[in-house]
Amino acid sequence: MKRIYFALIAAIFALTSCEEWDQVFTTDYGKADVYEPVTMTPNTTIAELKALYKNAPVKIDKDILIGGQVVSEDRSGNIYKSLYIQDATGGIELKIGKNALYNDYKLGQWVYVKCSGLTIGAYNGMIQLGYADPTGEYETSYLEVQYIIDTHIFRGKIDTPLQPKKVAAADLLKEENLGCYVELDGLTYGKEIFCLVYVDQNKDKKDNDNRIFFSDQTWGVTTWAMSKEGFKNYLNSGVFDSGATNTGKTVPQLKETLLKNAAAYSVSQYFKMGGKDVQIRTSGYSRFADTQIDPAILDGKTKINVKGILTIYKDAAQFTLIDLDGVEKVEYRCKVTTKK
Repeated sequence: MKRIYFALIAAIFALTSCEEWDQVFTTDYGKADVYEPVTMTPNTTIAELKALYKNAPVKIDKDILIGGQVVSEDRSGNIYKSLYIQDATGGIELKIGKNALYNDYKLGQWVYVKCSGLTIGAYNGMIQLGYADPTGEYETSYLEVQYIIDTHIFRGKIDTPLQPKKVAAADLLKEENLGCYVELDGLTYGKEIFCLVYVDQNKDKKDNDNRIFFSDQTWGVTTWAMSKEGFKNYLNSGVFDSGATNTGKTVPQLKETLLKNAAAYSVSQYFKMGGKDVQIRTSGYSRFADTQIDPAILDGKTKINVKGILTIYKDAAQFTLIDLDGVEKVEYRCKVTTKK
């Protein structure tokens, strides 16, 4: 009888426990922590901040506060650990050492930056705001610790996203346009790419024996960039076979090693705008790296308008798409013949 009694008690306990366990998975834990948008009054424009840079990094020791709206998004993977904000005077790149920044900083959102303690520097001509690089290799480095990010960067209200600034070819390299969300119209394909490939990613990337430059022609690359698998496909197709390192080692000689150490690679696809070069640079890690460019664009039959972030690289205009929605085909050029 006692055995039956204890068995009943155990069964009741088990049923009760199961009900309580189920409730754990159905309980409403409440909403995720929601930030309180701040409102701050900048005392310095972005243009004034950028003017402090005089070809050498500057550590800011004044109470400078800038503000602007977010004009970039890294959802597609084409922007890496950077956030671009823009005010009425220009745009600037904030170096934030985090991925998926689009979760915290929305397009059109106001962002304020307390600049004291930060460093303004440049990378190949592009002015950036970040931390001093402890290695000295670069002029700025990333803000990586969340406490440091929260000490300097403050999120305001989410506003209507900015419309792109229309920039003419003559104004591509003007500082007031760099780091901004812009629209470039009437680009034609330049039939040229630039891509730097490493024989072994784990070896010295400055060693000429480890670097292969693909430039001055298309090299048969018809995608915006190359994922790891995309690179291997191009390599196996033979389109890179005439390439070589600066020391003369050819791609066929290195193919086995290149396949073994294959990686994703960024590609700059060259376009022409009013006689000026515009490099549309795409990351090999972007979601559209292996997307084929429309043959009509590659053949020069169709011009494109593009929307994205305008930057500079060694005195040349460089352009970053936020996603492929930023590419618009606008013109089909056909040759008309008349009968005599």
